[in-house]
Amino acid sequence: MSFIADLFTGGAYSRNKAAKEQEEVTRRNVERNYNFQYGSPYGDELGGEVGRQYEFAVKENEKAQRNVEAELTFREETRKQEYDFGMGIRAWEHQQRLRAYDLSVSRALQQVTYNEIAENAALVDQDRLIHEQFLTLAFDETETLFNYAAAAAGVGLKQRQAKASAVTEAQATRISALKATGAAGARGMAGRSAGKTVQGILAETGARQAAIIDQLMFNTEAGDQELFKMSQQLLFDKAGFETSRESARMSDTAARTKLRMQRLQADIQAENTIALKPEISPPLPLPIALPRPEFEEIFKPKKPPLTEIPAAAQENLFAAGVGTIGGFASKFVTSGLAGRGLGTGKFKGFHWGNAFGGLFS
Repeated sequence: MSFIADLFTGGAYSRNKAAKEQEEVTRRNVERNYNFQYGSPYGDELGGEVGRQYEFAVKENEKAQRNVEAELTFREETRKQEYDFGMGIRAWEHQQRLRAYDLSVSRALQQVTYNEIAENAALVDQDRLIHEQFLTLAFDETETLFNYAAAAAGVGLKQRQAKASAVTEAQATRISALKATGAAGARGMAGRSAGKTVQGILAETGARQAAIIDQLMFNTEAGDQELFKMSQQLLFDKAGFETSRESARMSDTAARTKLRMQRLQADIQAENTIALKPEISPPLPLPIALPRPEFEEIFKPKKPPLTEIPAAAQENLFAAGVGTIGGFASKFVTSGLAGRGLGTGKFKGFHWGNAFGGLFS
């Protein structure tokens, strides 16, 4: 059938058929390529290689987002741990400083207590010292008073002895005068001789009595002077004892003041050992959330229109048949004329076999 069609159409039928087949092959290739690239051309769902690439890109984008979120979460957790650790170190260091401060306060209080005990002990010693000093002065003053009393008694005794001696001597003098007067009267003296004798005895007696009185006055004045001297010495000694007491009081006051100053100085030194009460350092800044990057959605391509395959070029079989037949006729005529010798050149050897052979050339 194809041979006959090609015989009358000059091969146009086969050429048209080959073009149709080529068009169909091209269409199938285009559809297969389209289906490989984008999926079925008869639906809106994206498929094929582009669809797989899109799905892969979407998954990669999601994985990148998850990785970024995991990285940011890890960094945030790390920063939170660092914050918690830093705050813990801050609290621990503050606690250590408080312990050191409490220890310094405790030691200072112990030192102050020791200072108080030492001061009390020193004050007890000072009380004993001033008491001993006052006792010594009291004993010395008492001894001085005893000595003064004894000395004054001795002087008084001497004065009484002097008076008694003077009275005795005066009495003895009077008795002697009486005896002499009696003796003169017994001898029988009379007149002026007797009177002169008596007058002489009385004068001698008066002189002796005057001497006794003068000696008594001298002894009494000497005793008074000695008592005055002793009184003045007693007053001087009393003033010395009072001065000694005042000096002891002033020394005691100075010693107690010195003890208080030493106690105050020791307390100040103990207070200086107290460290400054620590204050906790400012808190660490709170970790803030890290910014999250924005991810664009993966562009989803749309399926392009299917490539239109132009229709295969088709020859007009009728025109091709007419042309073929015309060509056959022309070759037949030309071949016949050449066989009859009407032609020249290469057509001189034409014969009917060649003419009919030209139909299929």
